[in-house]
Amino acid sequence: TITEPAQLIPRKQRYTNKAPKTNKEQKIFDRHCQLWYDKYKDSDNSDIMGPDGCQAFFSDIGVSLESITPLIIAWKMNCSRMGYITKNEWQHGMKALNVENESKLKVALSTAEQCIEKHDKEFEGLYNFCYPYAKSENQKSMDVEVAIALWQVLLVNRYPIVKSFIQFLQEKKPVKVINKDQWRSLLEFGRDIPEDLSGYDPVSYWPVLFDDFVEWKKKQESDV
Repeated sequence: TITEPAQLIPRKQRYTNKAPKTNKEQKIFDRHCQLWYDKYKDSDNSDIMGPDGCQAFFSDIGVSLESITPLIIAWKMNCSRMGYITKNEWQHGMKALNVENESKLKVALSTAEQCIEKHDKEFEGLYNFCYPYAKSENQKSMDVEVAIALWQVLLVNRYPIVKSFIQFLQEKKPVKVINKDQWRSLLEFGRDIPEDLSGYDPVSYWPVLFDDFVEWKKKQESDV
């Protein structure tokens, strides 16, 4: 039996094997999604779910705001702004996951989390989504405090070196913002460089911030 690589299987098929819906089934599905969304929409703007609505939604499905799951949901919905879900984003995400109620969503999210854990390409898609999603709309770069909070959720348990990198940022405060290149490079750095820095090549084209981190970490270890 030949198993297709995960990255070659359409994402929707990875989370559901349901056959296409009939027109009647689709209308029922859309109606259920709409009624579900209406529980959390803003009272002043029915086309958006604000922070209070999002918090209530996550609470109802038993999801911690400090876990990776809200980021996965935002990714599946292709949300454009942290803390907000538009009606169109909600409908897009529920269709992509093929769910219209809490119990089905929990199953789909569990499957998605397992896929992200096993497949680097899936995780990379989520990780790269988080940069434009979480930074302020009027900023080109991301505040370092926001980046650290996201890395603690996304990377610390996956790549041990990231914990030391965060410590470096917090102690030395070398930057106030993280640019897109630095954000993407940390994922590659975490994959390639072990905690003992044995795979680090100073000739490689890492951002200067990473060179400064390596110098700091080596000094920390030599002082012990």
